[in-house]
Amino acid sequence: MIAVPAWLWRTGALSRASIIGAGTGIVLGALVFAESGSAPGAAVAGVVLAVFCGIAVSRRMARFWPGAKDLGDADRVAVVAAARSGADIGDPRLASAVIDYGRGLRDAAHRTQRFGWVVPAVTALALVLAVGDSIFGPLRTALVSWLFVAILLAELLWWRRRQTRLLRNAQRATALARALCPPARRQ
Repeated sequence: MIAVPAWLWRTGALSRASIIGAGTGIVLGALVFAESGSAPGAAVAGVVLAVFCGIAVSRRMARFWPGAKDLGDADRVAVVAAARSGADIGDPRLASAVIDYGRGLRDAAHRTQRFGWVVPAVTALALVLAVGDSIFGPLRTALVSWLFVAILLAELLWWRRRQTRLLRNAQRATALARALCPPARRQ
């Protein structure tokens, strides 16, 4: 939910799952092809991962922000954009949705904090494997291994800071929305 940009909320749940799944499947299928050179293997990996990731992410999004289904496409985008940027939604009728979305972001981030050790551990393992692939493996395998290390380093160095900024922005947008929201709906 944290990684999903505002424009993707313009679509329905099935479309979001398809877009997320297709993007994931294409990227990971391309990595499989780059490493193995097997087009059938890459296609199978891409399709399986596309279906799995599309369904998993779409379900997660619905679980953390169930109120999204009650909003129109443009309203969902406006709520997400306001919360992610820390802006005032400016519309009292959408204020409670900003509060709900902010709560969903915090809950999603809190849930992933339990697994905060996984990315550093996988990065360390990927680094060891990349060195091993560079010494003992073919060039293609070594290049893909180093690409994977680069992706994991981006996750460690860039994404964590970005996530902190998003949560801070959502907190600011939530505070602004509470000022617009009728007292009975402020939670």
